[in-house]
Amino acid sequence: MDRNTPDPPNITVRAAPMDLLADFSSLTQLVDEALRTYQNTLALSRSALANSALVAPVLVKDDASPTVEERGYGLRLVLQWGVNQLAPAPPVFPLGVFRPLDDPTWRDPLWWRYTILRHRYLEPLHPDDFVGGGRFTETLLALTGISSADAFFDERNRAIQEVAEWLRRQLLDAVYSGKLQQLAIQEALAPLEKRPHASRLLAMAAIFDDVFPRGQLLELARREDIDRAEQVLDEVIAGRLLLTGDGGANLWLSPVLRAYLYARQPVGEMQRRHRLIAIRNEAEGRLLPAVRHYQRSGDDGRAARLLLPAAAILFQEIQPAVLIDLLQAFNLRRLETGERYAVSLLLSDLLHRTGKPEEALAACRQALQAAKTAEEQARAYRRIGKLYESRNQQHALRYYQQAIERFAPDAPELAETLKDRGWLYFLRQEWNRAEADLLRALDVVTTEARALQGAIYDAMANLYRKTDDPARAVRYAELALALREEDGDLLGIAKSHGNLGLLYRSAGDYAHAIAAYTEAMSTYARIGNQELVAVALLNIGAAFFLSGDVEEAVRRYRASLAISRALGLALLEIKVQYNLAEAYAALGQPAVASEHWQLGYSLCHQHAFDDQEQDFIELSTALALPLLPSQPAPASSVAPPEALDREAAIVLELAQRERRITAQRLIEALHVSRATATRRLSALVEQGYLRMEGKGRGVHYRLASEALTEPPGLIDAATGAEELAARVRQLAPALREQFGVNAIGVVSAPAHPAGLVRLAVRFETTPDLDDFFALERYLADRLQLPVDLAPESALDKQCSVRWL
Repeated sequence: MDRNTPDPPNITVRAAPMDLLADFSSLTQLVDEALRTYQNTLALSRSALANSALVAPVLVKDDASPTVEERGYGLRLVLQWGVNQLAPAPPVFPLGVFRPLDDPTWRDPLWWRYTILRHRYLEPLHPDDFVGGGRFTETLLALTGISSADAFFDERNRAIQEVAEWLRRQLLDAVYSGKLQQLAIQEALAPLEKRPHASRLLAMAAIFDDVFPRGQLLELARREDIDRAEQVLDEVIAGRLLLTGDGGANLWLSPVLRAYLYARQPVGEMQRRHRLIAIRNEAEGRLLPAVRHYQRSGDDGRAARLLLPAAAILFQEIQPAVLIDLLQAFNLRRLETGERYAVSLLLSDLLHRTGKPEEALAACRQALQAAKTAEEQARAYRRIGKLYESRNQQHALRYYQQAIERFAPDAPELAETLKDRGWLYFLRQEWNRAEADLLRALDVVTTEARALQGAIYDAMANLYRKTDDPARAVRYAELALALREEDGDLLGIAKSHGNLGLLYRSAGDYAHAIAAYTEAMSTYARIGNQELVAVALLNIGAAFFLSGDVEEAVRRYRASLAISRALGLALLEIKVQYNLAEAYAALGQPAVASEHWQLGYSLCHQHAFDDQEQDFIELSTALALPLLPSQPAPASSVAPPEALDREAAIVLELAQRERRITAQRLIEALHVSRATATRRLSALVEQGYLRMEGKGRGVHYRLASEALTEPPGLIDAATGAEELAARVRQLAPALREQFGVNAIGVVSAPAHPAGLVRLAVRFETTPDLDDFFALERYLADRLQLPVDLAPESALDKQCSVRWL
């Protein structure tokens, strides 16, 4: 298809109401009711069918906000189509054409169902045609030869069911949408057959995309000598073939009608109209419409000369897809060589930035064919090399070499090419070649290219980190940081702090690493990038772990875990679960470590992260983690264990996060029935992952591993009570500030399960449930104990509280 011709729009079909598909009898009843009210447009518009996906293809004037009348007429058209499907052959006298009473198809049994619905509902017989004082039924019996009234009504009911079946098929897969749309277009445009001026005016409107100025259409109309153009336009608007807004200043033609009309106009005439509108848009400073109209007028050269100088600004102001569509719409054969090269190169850059490497490579090869100078060839080769980095590094190096050989010593892109090739050598661990390219890139980079200079500094820092030269690594990282601080580049500053943290950590300087990571995290938080905040917290935790402060590492890991879960960052969560398993093993809590191992391993399996899955297998072997019941031992000689299915992993994750879980909580989380939730929980109890506690309505479930580890400070152990009280007191300031807690105490109860800490709490103001459970999780996390929290008002009289 010619790119300069508007593409026919896709037919948008709303999802069918499930009750129409699930209950055929209801659909049949709706069809029956619609046929009975066929002559009443308002009544038809109130039908559920008129507000379903059935009418979407026929709303060709305005599918977004159709009028009541348009919905009614739309359903009428759908019913006409459905009844026509009952005819065994195309009728000689179709709807709208008088059907003589001596037409032989009246008495043909194959035509009975079509005849009954057509002449009872769609085109009712005229009373003058009634037989012997009868009405519709008696007359149709006489005309068709049907033997009895019972047979007639049976045939009518079967006909309605057959129409309902045709509509059901359309609801299911929209297979007849194209036919319905064509019928609707013909009906919408039929009134213009006797109004040539209105027909021409609407055809002119087809050259415009989306909303367009009323004045531009009227200017075209006057140039083509349409009499009373204003009045004709008002008539077209009154028929809703054109919609208007903004006090009548702007107009809109539906994409369906636009594509239909455009395809039926003489090419030369449409190109002339496009050129006139392009010239006006250019004069009024409307760049994008001017470019589109010049392209469709056949003047691609003028369109390119307008677009290329403004491309950099447009990329910042509009969606990349819009600019890509404009570039792909060029007919390259109509461009001069230099314009063809510039358009193809720009298109390649945009496609690369938007993650379409194959299309970018094809555009870049088009640019290479159009290149006339060595520098133009070099610029294309550099881009091809960049695109080949992820597919064939040897090819990428060869393309980079061809680019470097062709660049002049002072070419602006030479430094970037050397940086890219140097980084590729870095990835291949060819350190000497990487250093040579990066040093040369620093020599030739201009002082104005500050972002490129900072990227080269970063690459040098990473290179010297890998080659065990920490002093030079830190020096280059600090140079990059200083450069970005001078420019006020917040994101770049944060990334530089992150790089410094990595360098300090590699050198064993954990205090400075933590400080650098914390600076990065603060900046990420300031610019609102929560994903990078989570990454920084993970790095801070790793530095604390390496420094020996494992408890602080766990706190940072858990903060990172909360963000990664909230944002759905599966890969980051896997890394955090790995680090938590490692940290809890170091704290002497192997059961908790096993839980995190299982959750992380299940995520690897669920998302097909094979490399990370192997890391978890190696971690389990290295730490000799105690296995949860039914958890097979991963070993190099045995195939990796089967992970839990997705729902089971979610259940364990909830149990770990919330410390206890009930069937009701599972119903809310998984959107399953109570029976399914109970069955799922019971299965995990049988497999040994969960244990059930309580009776009757108090039944809840906890991770079984909590029973394997005797947590410190149990309330029924006299030796641990004071330690627990001391730990709770330490949390008092945070509890007051973050959660509005006035007082907290340890609860003693006659039937208190071992291993569970019960705490009572008083609030300044009563929190909502989310805040209450967040407090419970916070206490469990900080105390590293299973906690059952209750407001003071909810305690039994038998309970005693030691307020802290």
